[in-house]
Order: sequence, then structure tokens, then C-alpha cells
Amino acid sequence: MPCSIPPSQIALFIANYLAKLEARVIAKVYEEVNKIIEQIMNQTCPPVEELKRLLAIRDQLLNMINLVEQKIAPVKRFAEILDPPIQGAKATVLVLEQIAIPTTIGNPPVGGDFDVGGVLADVSIGGQNRFAQLLNIACQIVDMLQKDQKAILDLTSLSLDGLDPVKQKLESIDLQLFECVEELPQDQKTEVLSLIENLPTNAGIELSSTDGKGRYFYKNYTITIQEDKNSPGFAKRRFAQVENDRGVVVMRGPVSFSSSTKVLIDEIKFRINNQLP
Repeated sequence: MPCSIPPSQIALFIANYLAKLEARVIAKVYEEVNKIIEQIMNQTCPPVEELKRLLAIRDQLLNMINLVEQKIAPVKRFAEILDPPIQGAKATVLVLEQIAIPTTIGNPPVGGDFDVGGVLADVSIGGQNRFAQLLNIACQIVDMLQKDQKAILDLTSLSLDGLDPVKQKLESIDLQLFECVEELPQDQKTEVLSLIENLPTNAGIELSSTDGKGRYFYKNYTITIQEDKNSPGFAKRRFAQVENDRGVVVMRGPVSFSSSTKVLIDEIKFRINNQLP
């Protein structure tokens, strides 16, 4: 019987998975944003067709970031659902530790002529050792699960926090792009805004709305998209707002220039899954 269990490779596997997942997205976002900054810095706004292309790229990059968050979320949930089995295993080990294993069971002599007592049952030293080994292995498994859980939670938290600077980098071009939209003639501005509403990232968004009034329903919550009253007139920032079944606001997403409603809703769904019951 083995006296120990091999070290777990789960945390290492997840660390490599998250690193590869984020590396591709971060590299792509920085590459494309730097191209856009170089193109629009210190010059007049690009032609309307080029502006449409840049806005579409920007929304695609935002969607990529949200997709990464959605892939990280199940990994975090996997670590969180380990709580019940870990607590159950710890309780089992505690019970096993309290079991008294008598080495010999018998009758003591009572003093009669023929009553000299005797052994009814005994547990060999080997049997006791095997029980001790099983208890030791059980303790190691519990310890390994606890360490894996903590490592996974730490890794996912670091990964999610690491995406914030990437979002900020992407949002650094928002003001300039929407200033360019504002400077367009009215007919071209209407055309660009219409394009934004029909971007691929918005495809299918109406399927999650049940009232046709811009309210979206997820789990037991109602999601609405609100405009930030403090945003500049030419570049409206928006955020997703979550209400419970009593109409009480329980969460607000970050303020964003995102032209994609689906991006805002996907992001707030991610927050609902991780922060609300």
C-alpha cells in the first residue's frame, strides 16, 4: 500500500491554461489598439468608412475580453464547489481519528477454578498499521484539495484582475473615436450609429428580451441598459443595471463607451454569476 499520494498537477494545468488564454487576447488587443492610436493621433478624423471599420474592430476586441472572462468563470466555480466535499472529507477524517481500536478483546478471569479468562479477538499490528496508513492518505487528500482550491481561486482572481488594464487600454481610444462620430454630417452620423446598433456583437440580443422595451431577463434578475448622465454629449457612455424581482437595483456594471449592447449584457451576466446568489 502506498504511504503517500503524488502531488496534484491541477493548479499547474489551470495556470498554463489561463496564461495561454489571456496571452492571445491581451496581445491582440494591444496590437490593434496601438494601430488605432497611431492612425488617429495628431491628425484629423479618418474617413467615414475607415471610422466604421475602427468602431467594429473596437467592439470585436471588447467581445474577445468578455469571452475570456466567460471561460475563466467556470474554472472559478469549479474551485468554489469543492467546499462541500472538502468539509465532508475533513469531518470524516476527524471521526476516523477518534475511533479507538483495541488491540485485544477478551474476558478477564473472575477467580473460578476453571475461569482463567481468554482472548476473544485481537487486531494485528499489521492491521493497525494499515488503518494508520489509510488515515494518513485521507489527510493528504484533504490537504491537497484545500491547496488546489486556494491556488485555483488565486489564479482566477489574478486573471480577472489582469484584464482590467486591457479594458482600460481599449477604452483609451473611445473618446477620440466618438468625437469623430460627432463631427460627421448628420446623415453620415445616422449611418454610423445605425451600423453600431447592427454590429455582429449585437446579433441575437433581442432574443433575451421578453417585453420589447429594452429589458433583458437573466435568472431571477432584470437587466436594463442605462446612459451615464455625466458622459459627454457627443459620446454617451452606458452601463448595465440589474434589478431583483422586487425592482430593487442590486448591481451596476462599469460605465463604458461600448456600442454593443450584447457586450454590456454579457459582462453583467458574468458579474451576476460571480457576485449574486
